[in-house]
Amino acid sequence: MADLKDQIINFTYNIYGKYIEEYVSKNKDFDELKNNIKISGINLTLTEFLCLTLLATALCFVFTTPLASIVIYLITENLFFALFLSVFVSFFFSLMMMFGILYIPYFIKGDRNKKIDDILPFALSYLSVMAGAHNPSVSIFKTIAQFNEYGEVSIEAKKIVEEVELMGINFNDALIHAAERTPSKTFKNVLWGIKSTIESGGNLKQFLREDTAEAMNSYKIRLSKYEDQVMLLTEIYLTAVVVGSIFIIVLSVIFSVIGGLNNDMIITMQLVVVILVLPFSAVGFLMLERGMAPAQV
Repeated sequence: MADLKDQIINFTYNIYGKYIEEYVSKNKDFDELKNNIKISGINLTLTEFLCLTLLATALCFVFTTPLASIVIYLITENLFFALFLSVFVSFFFSLMMMFGILYIPYFIKGDRNKKIDDILPFALSYLSVMAGAHNPSVSIFKTIAQFNEYGEVSIEAKKIVEEVELMGINFNDALIHAAERTPSKTFKNVLWGIKSTIESGGNLKQFLREDTAEAMNSYKIRLSKYEDQVMLLTEIYLTAVVVGSIFIIVLSVIFSVIGGLNNDMIITMQLVVVILVLPFSAVGFLMLERGMAPAQV
């Protein structure tokens, strides 16, 4: 699988790489995308990522054009119009795919940032306990790296330990690398604070305790906001979906009595509301609620 991935990357690089590198070198607007690719953990360079994006866009256009022309021809029965319109339809879908792929690093970065900020208060609490036991600094991260419960923080801790123990990098330099690649500003400040505290000979335990208290207060504020958002979503769901569905069903029954609508149409409408609208709306609101929920909730 890795060989296939490398072959695809090399193939796209041979086609687009030269032109992309030349364009990117003259355009500083890609610096943010380059940074987000690094932070999101996508193991690709900016040029490789853009090459794969162009390949996916080109393939989308190639496969969408004949499919769209067939569908449009079956509807209009006009071959010239179908071919003409299919080009624009394919171009539109290709642009959507291109921007969708370019947005992936931003999405991953935001998702990682949320996961780190949500779990950080609990991870810092554990780190402060370990620091109180007078463990060496690397051992603190080595211990927390063994617990998957701390999610992204454990992953970052593993990377710090690997750099120190396997690659022979200085611990302070490993902290700098971790601070540069983490999407969380809070975790970044913690890592820089640990580095500064160690270099100045300060009390690491006290520093982590203070950061734990601050992070826990921020977490409590997010919990409070989350409760308000859940209450608002519940009211919207009950008012718009449940009450709205009941209103539509009652209204359809009234129309069936006065003869304003065909009975088959009314039954179909009621089935759509009961079988499709209500269940899918409930799933949608549930997914939205879980997306807003902080960790440990």
